[in-house]
Amino acid sequence: MQITDDKKDADTPTSLRTLKLFWPYIRPYRRGVIAASCALLLVSFALLSLGRGFAFLVDNGLGDRNPDVLDLSVLAVVGLAALLGLGSFFRMSLLNHVAENVMADIRRSVFAHTLSLPLSWFETARTGDILSRLTTDISVVQTVLATTLSMATRSFILLIGGTVLVVLSSPKMSLVVAIIVPLIVVPLILLARRLRAASRIAQDRLADMGVQAEENISAIRTIHAFSREMMALGRFSNSLDESLSAALIRVRLRSLLAGFIMFMIITGIAAILWIGGRDLLAGKISAGDLSSFIFYAFLVASSAGTLSELGGDLQRAAGAAERIAQLLSVPAQVADPAAPRSLPHADGVTIICDKLSFAYAAQQGRAALHEISFTASPGQKIAIVGPSGAGKSTLFHLILRFYEPTSGSISLNNIDVTSMTRRDVRNHIGLVPQDPALFSSTVLDNIAFGQPEASRAEIEAAARQAQAHDFICQLPQGYDTRISPSGSGLSGGQIQRIGLARAVFGDPVLLVLDEPNSNLDNDGSHALNLAIRATKAAGGAVIIMAHRPAAFQECEQLLMLENGLCRGFGPRDAVLRSLVKNQTQIIASTDLGGVA
Repeated sequence: MQITDDKKDADTPTSLRTLKLFWPYIRPYRRGVIAASCALLLVSFALLSLGRGFAFLVDNGLGDRNPDVLDLSVLAVVGLAALLGLGSFFRMSLLNHVAENVMADIRRSVFAHTLSLPLSWFETARTGDILSRLTTDISVVQTVLATTLSMATRSFILLIGGTVLVVLSSPKMSLVVAIIVPLIVVPLILLARRLRAASRIAQDRLADMGVQAEENISAIRTIHAFSREMMALGRFSNSLDESLSAALIRVRLRSLLAGFIMFMIITGIAAILWIGGRDLLAGKISAGDLSSFIFYAFLVASSAGTLSELGGDLQRAAGAAERIAQLLSVPAQVADPAAPRSLPHADGVTIICDKLSFAYAAQQGRAALHEISFTASPGQKIAIVGPSGAGKSTLFHLILRFYEPTSGSISLNNIDVTSMTRRDVRNHIGLVPQDPALFSSTVLDNIAFGQPEASRAEIEAAARQAQAHDFICQLPQGYDTRISPSGSGLSGGQIQRIGLARAVFGDPVLLVLDEPNSNLDNDGSHALNLAIRATKAAGGAVIIMAHRPAAFQECEQLLMLENGLCRGFGPRDAVLRSLVKNQTQIIASTDLGGVA
């Protein structure tokens, strides 16, 4: 489900679908669009009127040597200029207002949709590419909506209107227009298609460059630790060169398009001036009519030149819009049930995993878990142990409903978790990951991340339970100290205790711990034990994922996983004795086989 170009033909929306995709975001602001369109038409018609105004000024004001008519003509031109300025102001103001609001809505929608995507999609998706679509691509579309589209529309109206007025003024011009227009339009269509494809490729390469930058910056400590700065720079430079090459191809196509159209337009103007000049010398037209011809010829030429320039921007925006549409077309995670069940209040919770199986999509169907069954009763502490790759983290992810099992079920107090909302399931679970995530906010907000509406007293109580209150109070602004996602200025144990405070906040009925002692100091380990005992005393269950024996010394139950299979489940000592016995038998049989 990764966003790539491999299935471009199948996945890339057509222009019509892209327009339909953005229309719901524009619809709430259609009054602004209509008002801006009216201002646009006003400006266009005022510009088209100037040509006849110049003709009247030359023939009646200058030709007849009438100062009154000259004064009146100049005032009329100034009035039209004021109308142009006022219309341009309203057009730009209204369109930019609409564009800013539409792009804010699109960004909000894209980000909300990204949050709703299943975690299986994020297995192969690249963070930098997602960020590029959310920022760069939307900014490109915003530029088009705010400026390019209106300028293109105005230029198109002026091009058609100017051409029509030239033809109506002199039928001879029709022949010139009939020859020039197809010579412009046909290459424009052919080059525009190639330009759109090149623009899409350039956007993709730019996103690849962003991915390289994001990955290297995220791993900056590792890069420095292994002295791989030059290697990181080389990879980024290669990505930058590919992006530059794609951008230059787009620039060359755009320049070819602009140069060809400009040549044809200037040639057309020369033809118009030649025909009009001969008619003036022959007395068939007036000097005012020739002035009008020249004005409209210039208007047509400048409008065509503007269209050729803006065509590149429009094609680039079309490529960016397709990338946004492609992200929005990724199916969201399975919806919550229409009539969800809720976990009733009880003194304890029993979690039952029954023949649980799961396979990651990225692993091409290879089972990460196969028919795992166990029960965690109220007040019990269960350790899930096994080597790396045994399936421990996968089991945690299924309990938290990050993924849906391919078969089997998980239930809380005999209620299947798939019949509950994900929010309800997770609200009853406190998670302490091995490396707790921090957010660019205050310590207070980080602890209350799951329940931001909580009072300060409740947050401080959770911090005390996690033995974090004392060191938090020693921070520059205490609970109001802002921290970075990297936890700069905090030790690994302090970060772990903030994560523990977040997990125990709200008294969860199920406490899930991932390698809980990995980064904890003595105070943190003591706080962890207190949190575990408090959860058990309240009738909650505790599940610990661990590699080291010290982490499961006080566990009543032990679940041993290996290669996604259950190698033993039951009382801790009984499972350990069984494992030792099996290992002894394997060693003995191997030795006997060697003697034979």
